[in-house]
Amino acid sequence: MGDRMKFQPISLDLKDRLVPHYHAFSGRSCQHSFVSSYCMAGKYGDEVCLEDGFLFTHRSLRSTDSERIYLFPLGDMTEEAAVCRAVEKVLLDAHDHHARVTFRTVTEEAAKILQTHFADVFLTEEVRDYAEYIYTHDKLALLAGHEMAHKRYDLHTFERDYAGRYTVSVIQTPEQIGEILPFQEWWMEEKTEHEEDVQLEREDESIRLGLAHFFELGLSGIIVYVDGKMAGYAYGAPLSEDSYDVMIEKGNREIPDIYKVLNRDLVLFCCKEYAYINREEDLGVEGLRTAKLSYKPDILLRKFIAREKETYE
Repeated sequence: MGDRMKFQPISLDLKDRLVPHYHAFSGRSCQHSFVSSYCMAGKYGDEVCLEDGFLFTHRSLRSTDSERIYLFPLGDMTEEAAVCRAVEKVLLDAHDHHARVTFRTVTEEAAKILQTHFADVFLTEEVRDYAEYIYTHDKLALLAGHEMAHKRYDLHTFERDYAGRYTVSVIQTPEQIGEILPFQEWWMEEKTEHEEDVQLEREDESIRLGLAHFFELGLSGIIVYVDGKMAGYAYGAPLSEDSYDVMIEKGNREIPDIYKVLNRDLVLFCCKEYAYINREEDLGVEGLRTAKLSYKPDILLRKFIAREKETYE
């Protein structure tokens, strides 16, 4: 039997220990985030192990008896020998459970290491739906240039039509969190009125968990009010010293261009010190892909899945 890694469920008690590691080695991926792993506990059941300079993540709620799901080990990717040892450690751990390995959130850099050193072990394939959209701060804050002229026009129209009627507030108090909860409940009712949507329900769980620990998690965000009523909110968290993850945006679609306002103003109010803004994946949703591409990403962070070729006996 191999030496099993000592995984433990991700918890707030681990935040101070893990956040510096995420920030150092995130690669600007929204999946490499303490906040994301913590808030999505109900979907992924992430449990973590920090050993030998690498952070290992096992997605317990996605694993089966025959297949264990891991994130690719997170550490210094320039030390290829150390990365290879970390991969071998995961293989031993999975085989000790009589299961094969599947890595998710494999970046292009990590995929190349697998293809170079573990080509006989893993089948690695790119998944376009999981690619992450990353923009420079100034692109989203200023919307400069000919390509963004229509977005500037829409925002100017909003500002003209709602002049003196709308305000933007940075989330700073528990009272503001208390205002968001009924809005989120209303938003969910509007969105799922006629049918069940498991994905939205999972997201709703993550939002409620994030809001419950908003300040402990280091989240930041804004609320937009129109005529004194909440019209939308948005929040996110740092991924690294230079990158910020926009995690949630929810708006009242009866108000034209509210999502453009949330998009720009979260960056303006909460992201001044970050050079790059990650707006996460489109998950293959056509409208979402069109919207994210329309902002002309500076980086499309390619993502791969790597599956162990042989079923382990």
